[in-house]
Order: sequence, then C-alpha cells, then structure tokens
Amino acid sequence: MRFFLAGISSWALFMLAGCGCMDQYSAAPQQWEKLREERVLAHRELPKLTEDGKIPVVDKAAGSGANVAEEKYQAICASCHGKEGDANTPMAQALKPPPRNFTDAAWQGKVDDAHIAKVIKEGGGAVGLSPTMAPWGGVLTDEEIQLLVKKIRAFKK
Repeated sequence: MRFFLAGISSWALFMLAGCGCMDQYSAAPQQWEKLREERVLAHRELPKLTEDGKIPVVDKAAGSGANVAEEKYQAICASCHGKEGDANTPMAQALKPPPRNFTDAAWQGKVDDAHIAKVIKEGGGAVGLSPTMAPWGGVLTDEEIQLLVKKIRAFKK
C-alpha cells in the first residue's frame, strides 16, 4: 500500500509540474510585456473624426521623446494626477492624501529632477511621501522616467 501511495503521489507531482497550470504564477517577462501592452491599449485616447467625418492622420515621429512621455503619462499617471497635471480627477478625490498637483509653481520650485525621478521609480514611500504613490521602476526604463520628469516640469504654471 505504501508503494502504491508513493507512486500515486509521484505521478500527481509529475503531472502538475508538467501541465502548465502553474504558469499563471510565474513572473515571465512575456507576461509583463503583455500587461504593459494591455495598459497602453486600455488608456489610449481614440482619435476624433475630422469635420468631414474621416479619421485624422496623426503625423507622430515613432518613438520620439514627447510621444513616449505623453503615452506613459496618460497610461500610468493621468488617472490620479489628471490629464493636465492638476490632480483634479475622481480617483484623486478618493485618495488621502491627494496626489501631487504638478501645476503648482511653488512645489515645482522646491523639488529637483532627481527627487521627482526617485518618486516615480521607487514610489512615494521611498522619500517619506504617501505610499499610495506606487513605484514604477519595474515598469519604466530610466530613460522613460527622465522623459516623464520633463513632462511633469512642463505642467508648471
């Protein structure tokens, strides 16, 4: 009986290990890339039709810094910090403390680019701010973070 149970246990472990049903728990790079693609798709803004009812042709230089920064900002930041950086969104109103208003000139004057980059990369908790500001260093490259810093600076009024 003992050999029978050992055989059944070994068979079950072999089947579970090889069936692929546990793949959903592995953090494979392809899965993270798929999540990034889905996030971009979910947050993209659909083009508005021209006055003659046609889809406008957008002449964007593929991969230019401004376009990358805009896409990343809209996909990751805009739900809390607002499309215009004013933190005036339903999500922002629900968060305590509220997200940073990037249009605030006084705040813009107090912080340097390295501080903003650190908050984006490591999250608010890394610099003594709200831990509800998530760390994005695992999703964004250092270059993308620098582009977002420039975008945030551009909100200053």
